[in-house]
Amino acid sequence: MRAGRLRHRLALQSKTSTRDSYGAAVIGWTLVDTVWGAIEPLSGREYFSQEQVQAEAKVRIVIRYRSGVDTTWRVSHGGKFYDVLDVLNENTRNRMLTLMCREGVSEKVGDVASDIPANALYDVDGNPLQDVDGNYIVTVD
Repeated sequence: MRAGRLRHRLALQSKTSTRDSYGAAVIGWTLVDTVWGAIEPLSGREYFSQEQVQAEAKVRIVIRYRSGVDTTWRVSHGGKFYDVLDVLNENTRNRMLTLMCREGVSEKVGDVASDIPANALYDVDGNPLQDVDGNYIVTVD
């Protein structure tokens, strides 16, 4: 592969899970490595979910071979996050990895769930309460 194709500076991040003082899981992301790679758009779509329009794009990310990359990782570039859906070792020669990814669905570093309202009610285990339709139960000011 020509090096000129790998023109994007990418941050490879792995998911970490810790517990807060109430015992609830807190998801975070740890920077594993910064590498050069190519981001190639494949397809995009919009869909309606939870009373909002959601956007999703599928991309192919090509990087030089690096062991340990799996589908629990994500890639960050230019303020966008890409969930790794599949990891392909091109020609099984340990030279290049093709990461099939989905854009626009990950939370930012340190956010547990960005769609939970600030005035949501929580149960004794620290989980936000939801009604039968999946809407969060909130306090009324």
